[in-house]
Amino acid sequence: MTALIIGALNWVASLLLNMSFLDISIPVGGIALILIYFVTNKGGMASRQMDMSIQGQTGIRMDHKAAVSERSYVLIGSILYVGVMLIVSFIAYREYFLGMGV
Repeated sequence: MTALIIGALNWVASLLLNMSFLDISIPVGGIALILIYFVTNKGGMASRQMDMSIQGQTGIRMDHKAAVSERSYVLIGSILYVGVMLIVSFIAYREYFLGMGV
């Protein structure tokens, strides 16, 4: 499901920017991967920043939790999307990549 949503975003971006779907797939996938990582990461830097902001505004101290390494299927899907698009891009442009030294 994640790959379909990122693929749809990629398609819309390719139409808006008048670029090839394949040419823009890696940047769109990379941006989606970074955003999904920060949203699904629990106990990381962004979470601590939010805790400190809440403490500063309310005076209520939030309990500090250690970083949790739960598997997020959305994050795994976005990693797979980027990986597949890297492979597809390499196959589509293999003459360019392999012929650079010639």
